[in-house]
Amino acid sequence: MRRALALCLFLLLAGVARPHAARADSLSADLSHRLIAITSSFTGSSILVFGAVVPDGPGRRDVVIVLRGPDQSLRVRRKERVFGIWVNAAAHPFIGVPAYYAVAATRPLEDIGAESHFARHQIGLDALRPIDYALPEGAPPDPAATPFRDAIRRLKERNGLYNPIRVPVTFIGPNLFRAEFQFPSNVPVGSYKAEIYLFNDGELAGANASALFVDKTGLERWVFKAARNYPALYGIAAVAIAVAFGWGAAVVFRRA
Repeated sequence: MRRALALCLFLLLAGVARPHAARADSLSADLSHRLIAITSSFTGSSILVFGAVVPDGPGRRDVVIVLRGPDQSLRVRRKERVFGIWVNAAAHPFIGVPAYYAVAATRPLEDIGAESHFARHQIGLDALRPIDYALPEGAPPDPAATPFRDAIRRLKERNGLYNPIRVPVTFIGPNLFRAEFQFPSNVPVGSYKAEIYLFNDGELAGANASALFVDKTGLERWVFKAARNYPALYGIAAVAIAVAFGWGAAVVFRRA
């Protein structure tokens, strides 16, 4: 009798607790396309990130999307004026620097109130922290590297590869959302990643990720691969082609 009563009590508690444990927002997202092809007439492109949120319970929900990649290794140098001449002085190496970075959100990041999550997942340019290659893993940040990090951000923004302006995430109805990212004409080739985060009153309620590839196609791809894989032969061929064109132009103008 006592064993049966205990079993009934356990099933009752499990039935009451299960709905609360299962309460969680559902997030699904995808990209309009997963390949951006760069051709000779490429002047930029755009990509649409869309998805749906199925809420479960009360709270203010925000969708934040981070589009970044590919990671690079950079050595940032600082120029100093010595005897009236600008020369390279101190340098600092970094790894894990995204070549492209943009953020979309339903409202300004500072209004969402999730600073700890932003810092952990590097959401927003202020939270972006390239890895200092000069320090051992786990070491605290070096304050001397801050000017070099700031220089990376300025150069990327100047080239249109870091977008300091928040891209809006628009809800279509109560559950569907979308955001459109623009790629400049100088977007680097490589593997990109779209990270979609769902926040509920500043707490992370869900996350999703999708891959995106930017690559050259046609003749541009062949030239790019040849220059990268066979630099010596590519250089010789480039010089030979230039000499041939120069000789041909000289012959034409001599006859004229």
